[in-house]
Amino acid sequence: MASGLGGLLKTGRVQKEQAMGGLLDAARIEAQKEMAEEQLKQQKQIAQSQTTGTLAGAGAAAGYMAAEGGKMGSVAGPWGAVIGAAVGFLAGKLFS
Repeated sequence: MASGLGGLLKTGRVQKEQAMGGLLDAARIEAQKEMAEEQLKQQKQIAQSQTTGTLAGAGAAAGYMAAEGGKMGSVAGPWGAVIGAAVGFLAGKLFS
């Protein structure tokens, strides 16, 4: 009876170790998934910021050149750049 009980206890211990190993594997996979999702989220934010910055810069340049091309006065160039940058910034936020 003692060897039967010992064998049963050993079997139970092996099953417990296997179950714990499976739970640890599942937790590790979940942690990797969450890390990958966070990295994707950060990459998307970086891409949005770059797009917005590029469009704001292009809008500023276009606004400045349009104001200077029309020779609206010495203040028109900077204001055209500000308006162009604002339009570029908003376009970046809306379309990215």
